Amino acid sequence: MRVLFTTTPGWGHVHPMVPLARAFVDRGDDVQWAAAAEVAPRLEREGFPVHAAGPGLAGSFQEVDRRFPGLDSLPPAERPDFLFPRLFGAVRTPPMLADLLPIAREVQPTLVVCDQAELAGPIAAAVLGVPNVTHSFGGLLPSWRVEAAGQATAPLWAAHRLAPRPFAGTYDHLYLDIYPASLRAADAAHVPHVQPLRPVAFATGDEQPLPPWVTEDSSAPLVYVTFGTVFNENPALIATVVEALRDLLVRVVVTVGPAADPGRLGPQPANVHVARYIPQTQLLPYCTAVVSHAGSGTLLASLSRGLPQLCLPQAADQFGNAAACVGAGAGKALPPGTVTVERVRREMEELLADATFAAAAARVGADIRSMPGPDEVAEVIAGRFGR
Repeated sequence: MRVLFTTTPGWGHVHPMVPLARAFVDRGDDVQWAAAAEVAPRLEREGFPVHAAGPGLAGSFQEVDRRFPGLDSLPPAERPDFLFPRLFGAVRTPPMLADLLPIAREVQPTLVVCDQAELAGPIAAAVLGVPNVTHSFGGLLPSWRVEAAGQATAPLWAAHRLAPRPFAGTYDHLYLDIYPASLRAADAAHVPHVQPLRPVAFATGDEQPLPPWVTEDSSAPLVYVTFGTVFNENPALIATVVEALRDLLVRVVVTVGPAADPGRLGPQPANVHVARYIPQTQLLPYCTAVVSHAGSGTLLASLSRGLPQLCLPQAADQFGNAAACVGAGAGKALPPGTVTVERVRREMEELLADATFAAAAARVGADIRSMPGPDEVAEVIAGRFGR
């Protein structure tokens, strides 16, 4: 098969798709990507041909601010419904489609695999008359959110003499669900064809030096603090979490993001290690618990290892992820505006002291490990859509 992967530029959208792309390559399929230029170098290092397509992340957000002011005035939990159709539908899809159609006509894929938020891919696939598969980046998005994005992109379908599709065409052929059943709460009746796919952490090979006490046996639990690659621009929030944890009988590893200065948190005691970036595949095997923004990648990678979570959601799908984690009994959550040193310290003490959280996280981890992996799913897709 010739498979064209299309994605938005956020790493939380790109990384979940890489294991399946590798699985197609291992099958002997021709795999190429269409993505913003800013993510191309990392994909190319993985051996994939990449065609530059669509605007970058920062420019997309700037255009949303220009065209749709008012986002910052909304409560954080209401922003995803406002942002998704405007950012991924109205702002990103037209320029992405303009870039993608010539690429698709050149590549002539037999299958297009689209990030759930990349809405030009289904249109390009329909123009070429080939199926598109939607790859989730977390839990199933609320139906009204995707339907609103579909309405925003409807004129683009009509411009190519295609009838606009419900949900922007993302569920027409197959939806790859990386969320385990133990976390699912959304009604999926509107998604007719679902294939579970085990989430696999994307290992870049960029190993980082760890302090010796991380890998040594210790009675002190190791707590990992991260706000991912996008939502790490609030040093006050990270500082609050570190202040809450450093005086507990724990070891703490904090990552502040590849572009941030670890020194901005100031001097820390010996049980706290601050770094820009550490691959989660390298660090999570030593951890006892995780504090994060509840981004899908961090949440699923941690739960796959049975690690309970303290979720501090900030935006996007993080509120749904946090609710799913709490609903499964695998963690606790603090919404924006409630994060204080005292609250974080108390929640973490309870998370570590109450074994039911770790037991629930272990059950979710077992659920994740039972899902079919990328190699198996690549064969399923090939059997269904291969030519």
